Order: sequence, then structure tokens, then C-alpha cells
Amino acid sequence: MKLHAATPRPNKVSMRSRLLSIVGHPWMYVVLGFFAAGCAVYGYSVAVNQFVEFDDTLLILDNISVIKAGRWSSVLWAFQYYDPELYIPLTFLSLQMNAVIGGLHPFIFHLDNLIEHIINALLIAGILQVLFRRMDIAILLGLLFLLHPLNTEAVAWASSRKDLLSSLFGFASFLVYLRYRDSGRVKLLRVSALLFLLGLLAKVSIVPLPVALLLCDFFRQGKISLRDVLEKRWFFIAAVLLGLIAVLGKDVVLERSSPVAIFLLIPRSITFYIEKFFLPVRLSIFYPFSEDAIHLANPEIILSALGLAAIAVGLWILRRRLPGVVLGLLIALLFLIPSFFQYYRGNEFYMATDRYMYMPFVGVLMAIASILVSLQDRFRRTMHWCSFVVLVICALLSLQRSFVWRNTGTLFYDALSTAESFLAYEKIGTWELRYGNTEQAIAALKRSIEISPNSAAYFRLGVAAMAEGDTQAASLFMQEALTLSPDYSDAHVNMSKLYWDEGNIPLAVEHAEKAVEFHAWDMMALGNLATMYTLTGRKDDALEVIAKIQDLEPDNERVKPLLKKLGR
Repeated sequence: MKLHAATPRPNKVSMRSRLLSIVGHPWMYVVLGFFAAGCAVYGYSVAVNQFVEFDDTLLILDNISVIKAGRWSSVLWAFQYYDPELYIPLTFLSLQMNAVIGGLHPFIFHLDNLIEHIINALLIAGILQVLFRRMDIAILLGLLFLLHPLNTEAVAWASSRKDLLSSLFGFASFLVYLRYRDSGRVKLLRVSALLFLLGLLAKVSIVPLPVALLLCDFFRQGKISLRDVLEKRWFFIAAVLLGLIAVLGKDVVLERSSPVAIFLLIPRSITFYIEKFFLPVRLSIFYPFSEDAIHLANPEIILSALGLAAIAVGLWILRRRLPGVVLGLLIALLFLIPSFFQYYRGNEFYMATDRYMYMPFVGVLMAIASILVSLQDRFRRTMHWCSFVVLVICALLSLQRSFVWRNTGTLFYDALSTAESFLAYEKIGTWELRYGNTEQAIAALKRSIEISPNSAAYFRLGVAAMAEGDTQAASLFMQEALTLSPDYSDAHVNMSKLYWDEGNIPLAVEHAEKAVEFHAWDMMALGNLATMYTLTGRKDDALEVIAKIQDLEPDNERVKPLLKKLGR
């Protein structure tokens, strides 16, 4: 009589051994160390920092897909809309997940940013380990990425999620591709391509990655074969398709950007990033550059161009002796290219933005790693001590920089300490107005308009005038705001109120309808319109608007009185 063999039980000793091997693996301590360092520097800011009125309102607080997170309609919305310029569906899904977990409290959004930044630092350490086979150098440079003040903006600003998330998938794709090159396992190439696609869906700025991978092939093999190109065909297809979608969202920005201005600002922005990498002080949320100063007679532009030309000539001469340096700097330049089309935003030119260096950082660190590897035998101890000092300095600077992101006021007062900007003055005016400092608010808003007339500053001056009871001035300011930005929903809301108080019901209703047209989920605009419809006897229209309010905010306090008045 035959018996079925007994099902073998899990070998407890074997499972324990595996667990011990994982716990005892050197990389486990590296992971713990990176998380400890990241939390030590950014933990306080994660706990106390607020949202800032600079994209956080647009992408999170007023984003209908985040407000209604957890619904299938929000998931579909993420893939159907821009932000308004960037196509970032995966970033929207990430923000929705945060809202599902912790509501619209800033803590969960900032915590997610920090975790992603730490993972990115670990991925960079992994990339450097695979490329240079030096764990100590990989860890030191991974920590440099983690703690460098240039990256504080990406960590401390909730709206930088798109940069963090796209870079996370980009770095992961890069690392998996290097593993594929070492092992030859085609499955890893497919995983790398998938990760790249996910990164593009978070933000298309990692689009140069396939070219960076080809550069790695060239420096490894001394040539690029047709096979190398064809095996990356899915990378290039994804890059072209998502790149075209991104261009559709950037049509206004690209139309306003002068090719000549872009060409002249490129060398200045590159040298600026070099300066801030080695001396990361006097950082700012933006660095305005006067349009009148963008010409060949400007010493800043000429000297930057000459400096870059000298560096390029030097690298060409030393390309055989320093191939790793050349490779790293070329990759850094590749990942900077998308930022060259972002100089013009709003009504100003900005030569640089800290977070635009986030992805290019990997190339810079590759170049540094190549140099450190060549010095390892003679200066290992000195290198480690110098690295320790640099990391401590960077940690302290990043800690200090994270305090700047405490709230809108601290952020934009800091921005004014480095350079005047109409946007900074407008944000300061808004901040002071919120806390009742009307005199300071008006002074800042007027200065904003002096630098560059803008609808937001006119709108806030109108709000200040309304608060003081000067309806005539308020109306003039609101009209100026709408002249500059006809789709300014908040200005339509206020114009509607002003006309209603005057007794001009038709114009009041017209502006209320436009406010909802341009911002379909603004609760104040919807509530005002429902009230006007109710008081003017438009019962069916009122009920339709009330239904929208209930869908967005079931417990809205304005609904019950309106329904009672409508006999419901």
C-alpha cells in the first residue's frame, strides 16, 4: 500500500537563518542609517510645516481629485487633466492616497515626501555601488544627496511630489538597467522600461533617461551598437508619446518663451547650479532674472558662457583619463535640459529652481565618485573625514533651510531677502492681509504691481478695499484683476457680491455663474450661486447647484437652509 508523502513543513531553522541574513546584511544598516539621518534633518519640518500658497493650493487643497480622493471618478480625473501645465496622473494618484490616509492635513503629505527622498538617496547609493563597486563611496555620496540643501525644496514642499516620484521611478529604472547589463537577464530590461514609464506618468522631466542609458553603454563598451538602441525601443516610444502629451500642456509657456532668451540663459543657469552645488547658501524658492538683462553685453551671461566653454574644452582633453567624470557630467546635463524650457513663468524669467537639480544630481555624483575612486588608495582616511565634515555642514544647512518652508510668510519673506519679485510681494501681501496687517499688505501688493501688473495683486487689493468698506475701489481692483485674467474665479465671486449688494441682480448672477464655470468645485462660488438662484426664484437651477454641493461636501452648512427655503 502506497502512502502519499507528507507535506514538508517549513524549516524553521532555515527561515530563521534567512531572516538573520537579511538583518545582518550591510545594506540593512545603510537603510536604517539613511532613514535616521533623513528624519533627524527633516523630521521637525515634517511635523510642523504647513501648506504654502504656491501650488499647494492648486495641486492639493483646491484639487477636486484630492478633495474627493477614494472615488473611482478621482482616479479617472487624474488621467484626464493637467496640473494645469504638466501631465502628472501618477502624482495625482499619490496625492489622493495621502488624502485617503490622512485627509488634507499637511503632515501626511510632507511625510510621504521625506520617505520618497530617503528612498531616492538609497537608489542613488545603489547606482553608484553597481557602477564603481565601492560601498563606502556609494554610501557617502548617497548621504550627500540626502542631506544637500539644494534638495530641501523637493522634500519640504508638498507640491514637489512630482519631482520626487518621477525621480524615484527614474533612479529605480536606472539601477535595474545597470543590473540588467551585469546579468543579461531580459526580464530586468522590461522592468526597467516599466519603471521609466511610471516615472514619465509622475512627471515627464525624466524623459532623457534612455539617452543616459545609451551613454552608459558607450562608456562601458566604447561604442553604441544598433542592438543597444533597439533594445531600448520601448523607452524611446514611451518618451516620445509622453513628451508630446507634455508639450500639449506647455503650449502657453513655450509660446511666451523667446528662443534667444532661452539660449542665452542656459549657460547662466548651468553655472548657477554649479555654484549652488558647491556653496549652497542664499537659496530661494525662485531666482528671477530681468528680461532686460538677457543680452550678450551682460557680463553674467558672457562669463558663464566662457566658463562653460573652458570646462568643456578641459573635459574633452581629459576624456580618456577621466571617462567617469565626463559620463557623469553629460548625464547631469541631459537631465537639466527639460528645465531649459521653464525659464518663463507668470510674468517673469527665472534662471533656476532648486528642485530642477534633483534628477541631474545623479550625474554630478557619478562624476565625483569617479574622482574619489581614483584617490581611494592614497587619501582614503582623509577622504572619509572630509566627507564627514561636508555631510555635517550640509545637514545643518538643510535643517535651517527646512525652517524657511514653515509657512507662506516665512517662505516668501526669505525669497525677498535674496531678490525682489512681483510674485514674492504678492504672496507677502496675501499673507499679511490674512492676519489683519492691512497697511503692510497694501504696501507689498502695490510693490508687486509696480514690478509687474498681475491679477492676483489687484484681487488682493480689492479684498483689502472690501474689508475697509470702500466698494468703489474694490470694484475697480476686481475689474483690473479680471482684465488681466478673465477666468479668475475668486474675482468673479467678489464682483458678484459687490453687484448683489448694489442691487444689480443680473450682473451679480452673471459673475456668480462665471465663478462656477471657471472653478466648478469652489464651495463658496457654488454656495453663492445656489443662494442667488434660490432668492431669485430659479428653483430648478438652485436644486441642481445644491446637488453638486452635496456631492462634493455632504455636510455643507449652507445646504439645509436653502433646501428649507425651497420647500424641500
